[in-house]
Amino acid sequence: MSLIIPEWFHSSDLPLGVRFFLIQQAIGGHDGSMQSEEPLILLDQVSKAYGQVDQVASTLVLDAVDLSVDSGTTTAIIGPSGSGKSSLLNLIGALDQPSSGKVTVAGKDLAELNENALARFRRQTIGFVFQSHHLLPQLSVLENVLIGLLSEPNSGLQVGEVEDRAKRLLDRVGLSHRLSHRPSQLSGGERQRVAVVRAVLFQPRLLLADEPTGALDHRASHLLANLLMELNQEENMTLLMVTHSRELADLTETILVLKGGKLAPLPSV
Repeated sequence: MSLIIPEWFHSSDLPLGVRFFLIQQAIGGHDGSMQSEEPLILLDQVSKAYGQVDQVASTLVLDAVDLSVDSGTTTAIIGPSGSGKSSLLNLIGALDQPSSGKVTVAGKDLAELNENALARFRRQTIGFVFQSHHLLPQLSVLENVLIGLLSEPNSGLQVGEVEDRAKRLLDRVGLSHRLSHRPSQLSGGERQRVAVVRAVLFQPRLLLADEPTGALDHRASHLLANLLMELNQEENMTLLMVTHSRELADLTETILVLKGGKLAPLPSV
């Protein structure tokens, strides 16, 4: 589940551990049961401004955002264009740094990691799916999926095992007959499915999807949306996406709205 942290969490004089206990108790049910795991994603008063913060020309896109996302859940963030959805995803994905506040993912305070550690953390923990597939046109489908091996030449990964998993996943998404094809020979939906397989190949704990169906027609969007939900279950991955598609958002367990720099639960109808 995903949780917007209440205002009293920051204003209370109670110790931090006690405050987290109270939140866990509140969401654990009437019997007061607690969840044993810490949130996979935890944002504490995160703000992001572009330009010099002390200048009039600066633009504040995220304003003291709090967020908690549990492992294994599915969450969608919706909001108008330019509201900062992609900026928020980039902060969680360790692609950018906040102007203020703290971003913790999988128990790691991202501000404490240097560039090499951040790159290693992204490779080992996070998978990315973007609106554009970013496949290399000169490579085959299978080669595009396996390209992540180049960033881990001394990792001890068994290339044969990774290739077998890549082929199984491509078969899982209906592309076993396309292994040697180039991206130009695929439909838009097929290219995006290749991008999804590439993102989940190394079994990341967190899959971040930025408008994953934005460039697809309705049928391809529907197929990809169902695929993401199924992989969440089959691969036990946490899924966090930003989207303009309410139809896609409705498939997730939690929908949040980002507007005016603030993140809030979707209002009940």
